[in-house]
Amino acid sequence: MASAPTTSGQAPDRGIFDCDEAHRSPLRTDYERIFNSGVVVLDTNVLLNLYRSNESTRRDTLAALAKLRERLWIPHQVLTEFWRNRESPAVRHHHATKANEAVAALDKAVGAARTAVNTWLTAVQLKDDDEVTRRTDQDHAELSEAAGRLKAFIRTQAECDALKETATTHTDPVLKALEPLLLGRIGEPLPPDQYDQAVKEAQERADEGIPPGHEDFRTKDPEQAAGDYLLWIQLMAEARHRACDVLLVTGDVKKDWWTNRGYGIPPRPRAELVVELREQAGVGLYMLTPSELLRWAKELLELNVDEGSVRDLEQLGEAVTTEEPAEGSWTAESLAAFMDELMVRYPSRVKAIVTAAANGGFVDRETVYERAGYNETRRLRGFTQPIGTLSRDLQSIGVLTGSEPFLLTTVYGHAIDPSWAKGFRIPDEVIPLIRKQFEGSELWQPGGRGESGSELSDAE
Repeated sequence: MASAPTTSGQAPDRGIFDCDEAHRSPLRTDYERIFNSGVVVLDTNVLLNLYRSNESTRRDTLAALAKLRERLWIPHQVLTEFWRNRESPAVRHHHATKANEAVAALDKAVGAARTAVNTWLTAVQLKDDDEVTRRTDQDHAELSEAAGRLKAFIRTQAECDALKETATTHTDPVLKALEPLLLGRIGEPLPPDQYDQAVKEAQERADEGIPPGHEDFRTKDPEQAAGDYLLWIQLMAEARHRACDVLLVTGDVKKDWWTNRGYGIPPRPRAELVVELREQAGVGLYMLTPSELLRWAKELLELNVDEGSVRDLEQLGEAVTTEEPAEGSWTAESLAAFMDELMVRYPSRVKAIVTAAANGGFVDRETVYERAGYNETRRLRGFTQPIGTLSRDLQSIGVLTGSEPFLLTTVYGHAIDPSWAKGFRIPDEVIPLIRKQFEGSELWQPGGRGESGSELSDAE
């Protein structure tokens, strides 16, 4: 809020809210104003939830978006992420995937029960008792039968909830609903040079902990991790163009977007984001999750929203935790499997990773060129992209959990051109694991330049 006007020559009277860290809680009138004259920006998860929702939730969400049609706007980054993720089993085949997971968990539970009983029988030496064997076999059969009924119910329910005819785009009911709704309301992509610069800026901001998106750099390849920042700069540009307040609707509840979610406080974006949008576009920033949007749509747009739809969206990934989520770690087994497959597909990346491990976690640009055998015309743009591709492939078959820190991160700021990669860094935690796997091999080559640019000796 602006300071109160004063007579000429006097400093403005500062109020309690005239501080970058202080923001009023949003009011009903704020959402009314934005619904009437602001811009409502949808994040990727809002669109993808249309596949993961049940029919009632999908209908209520589309009705709310239709009411807000004149206010809607989609950053091009959202469109890119939507098409990239649409084919994921967790999206277009959400109900079947969840059913398969539940069925597998039931099978595992039945098997674990049998193992537990057999272990007990062996431990107390009752294995050859005919009456005990008869009783346990009977109970196992009843347990398996009950699990079978549950599995049949789960699969039937999944079939009822699942969307039909999504295999082709011209029959996909979600696409058929979104196409007229979003026509003319999607931003332009960044030109290639601006895109490259934005990815670099996203990395630099992540290193300094500047929101949004720095949390994603822990587990994603740089181009995907930069997605939140790409969305953000496109949002700011549109806000400057329209000169009106912005409501961002997102199911991403990580701490690099929100302040104190989960403490009973009305939802608020990070203070840094509010300040940055105000400085860049002179407008206010508000944020809601998809379920919260439905609640406000019911109240302000006179929609008949089913409360079950709100709960459904809450269950689709909006659960808020007040504790820092535990970050996954690489194990010797998962790293060895990753490096073995990476050697088959992209041996130059293995050389870079192992060389970085042999030199304290960093490998400089010149050493990458030398050990990969690249000529001087070869560019390093996208050098880390295969790491992300392989990570996703191994996640899909259960080798990786998806929460492991990203294995090879670009460090920008080369002396010749700051937009070039200076080198690449690996997480400290994997250095001893890589040393154990590769030390003594021809790939293990200490030497090169550190991040400061100084020469590294073998001892270093």
